[in-house]
Amino acid sequence: MSKDKVTLKEKISYVAVNLGNIPITTLMSTYLLIFYTNIVGLDPADCATLFLIARIVDALNDPIVGFCIDHLPNTKYGHFRPPLVVGTILCSLNFLLIWFGPLMAEGGKLVIAYISYLLIGVLFPVMDISLNSMLPVMTTDMNERNSLSAIKGLFYTLGVLGISTAAPMILGDTSNQAGYVRLVLIVTAFVAVLSIGGTVGLKERVKPQPGKRYGVKDLFKIMGQRPIWSTFLASLLYMVGFTIMNTVNAYYYTYVMGNLQLFSVVSMVQTIAVFPSMFLLSALIKRFGKKKLYLAGLGIFGILPIMRMLDATSIPLLMVVTLLIGFGQGLCMALLYGIQADNTDYIEVKTGQRAEGAVSSLSSFITKFAMGVGGAIPGYLLAFAGFDAAAATQPEAVIHVIMICLAVIPAVFTFVAVIVFGRFYPLNKEKLEEQNQYLAELRAKSE
Repeated sequence: MSKDKVTLKEKISYVAVNLGNIPITTLMSTYLLIFYTNIVGLDPADCATLFLIARIVDALNDPIVGFCIDHLPNTKYGHFRPPLVVGTILCSLNFLLIWFGPLMAEGGKLVIAYISYLLIGVLFPVMDISLNSMLPVMTTDMNERNSLSAIKGLFYTLGVLGISTAAPMILGDTSNQAGYVRLVLIVTAFVAVLSIGGTVGLKERVKPQPGKRYGVKDLFKIMGQRPIWSTFLASLLYMVGFTIMNTVNAYYYTYVMGNLQLFSVVSMVQTIAVFPSMFLLSALIKRFGKKKLYLAGLGIFGILPIMRMLDATSIPLLMVVTLLIGFGQGLCMALLYGIQADNTDYIEVKTGQRAEGAVSSLSSFITKFAMGVGGAIPGYLLAFAGFDAAAATQPEAVIHVIMICLAVIPAVFTFVAVIVFGRFYPLNKEKLEEQNQYLAELRAKSE
């Protein structure tokens, strides 16, 4: 067996640890704003300010965490696996505090929300950066990497849609306090068991060369490389649009469709739509390359939601658009992780240094920034339109805001992402093949 061959046991473990990483951000981006407004009683504009402030703090925090993880000593358990386990434990405890702290407090609910939400900005990256650093160190074989990237993207998408399907059934409705308690406890147990259990089964094959670790000054040079910043900016724009859509989904199904349980049905439809893009991914990569496919996925995801503006309550239209969005989303999520692994190799070609943590820190920042902005924009707009958490029926201005956040704003963000990635990302199919060949020769010489 090739030393770069990833075993079935490792792939199952990789599935488990990726599934365990998903529920925290998914539940927060979809339900935290409506939980804080409808259950805790906070003002949506106050919540929006909280989300934005936290993301400003994260702008400095994530690269520092990535730098620290890259410079941790190698152990017999690997380089990235120990912080992944520690980060999971701390992040799970903090996740409970985010929900139950403001809920149980007699007073100072907003202060507790600030403390717990800012703290997740420090602890989640330890877990998330360590996980995202695993892909480039599990194997150097490009076919294996593409397979792992597809697995990660597939189960990330399925995990998000799985939470979107199960959460409304567990929750009952968006004003059910007991439902939130059940949901958060189930999700926390899910995260801890899968993340820690999955980590045990992973193996790190690519080791950093002695004396090749980068310094603080090098960190800024790494972030300034075209593949890094163009991927970062395009992914950031895409994820902000995606999170805005997710944030208002609970409002859309509650106040526009009048049925939160329909959210579960639509999520299952979107899950089905993901599979064709995943199964076709390897063949499509060989023919078109990752760059063109990623642009296609962005285009599908960004443009099609506009169709929902034709009839906000049409279930047939909703299902058709959902199927198409699912296909585009499947392409985007499966390709993104492989692109980031390619970017890590690009840094090694240019500098001779491995920087998995630094590159992965951008993914962590993207996720959390998207959570912040994706929650802030709807929060401010809903407050401006006169949203009333106590009212079963919302004014027409609120309905318009919900639809704009659901379709128009995500389309604008994604359109800009297409321009950025298409114009500035340099690693097309031919250049990527040259890079892979160069690294294969380089590693063969060092053996």
